[in-house]
Amino acid sequence: MLTTRKLGTRGLTTSALGLGWTSVTSPIEGIVGIAKTQVGELVSTQTVMTTVSTVDPIRVTFGISEREYMDRAARINRANYATTERGPSLELILEDGSVFPEPGKAVLVDREVNVKTGTLTIKGFFPNPHNILRPGQYARVRAELDVRPGALVVPQRAVTELQGGTRVAVAGTDGKAEIRAVEMGPRTGELWVVEKGLKAGENVIVSGLQYLRPGTPIAAKPAPATSPAARAGP
Repeated sequence: MLTTRKLGTRGLTTSALGLGWTSVTSPIEGIVGIAKTQVGELVSTQTVMTTVSTVDPIRVTFGISEREYMDRAARINRANYATTERGPSLELILEDGSVFPEPGKAVLVDREVNVKTGTLTIKGFFPNPHNILRPGQYARVRAELDVRPGALVVPQRAVTELQGGTRVAVAGTDGKAEIRAVEMGPRTGELWVVEKGLKAGENVIVSGLQYLRPGTPIAAKPAPATSPAARAGP
């Protein structure tokens, strides 16, 4: 004959506690990796059962060179630079060449330059609502560091560097070449920003530069257009 026994409050509490130890809940939301333990195995507080990664948002780590840091040190070290509100916008270029649709933000700049690589580590966060990005992936980061409305740019192949200076050849209205000293700014893709020495609307020469001298007669014609991808740069 079977008999039943009524558990007291203490017994119910002990049973509920014991049952709770049979269920393990992750303290964070994310993607779960392959289980490292199986049903029936004895585990303890030191056992690694699996790995959970938070991927929305996902953190991206990249480095800038010491020279790039020095060019932007004043901006990086201003108050509240490394925050989601003030950090520069980031784009992520994936392995297949596509641009990740969600823009990111730089949120953390390391305190020191790595003496082995000469780079300064920056961390950014990207929204990842569909879990497209996964931990361990490699990608290129593109940042909008400066905006110059109406900037004057020329193809890099039009610029000649000589004895620490830069020059461009201009097609004059009289049909002759003019060699012009110019001051250059930052590069973007195949284009180079001209700071001084050139005016909007002037035609620069991009080929046959080695044959040109001031006053050389020329028969200029339009150069092939540069592709949008090349203009944008990496």
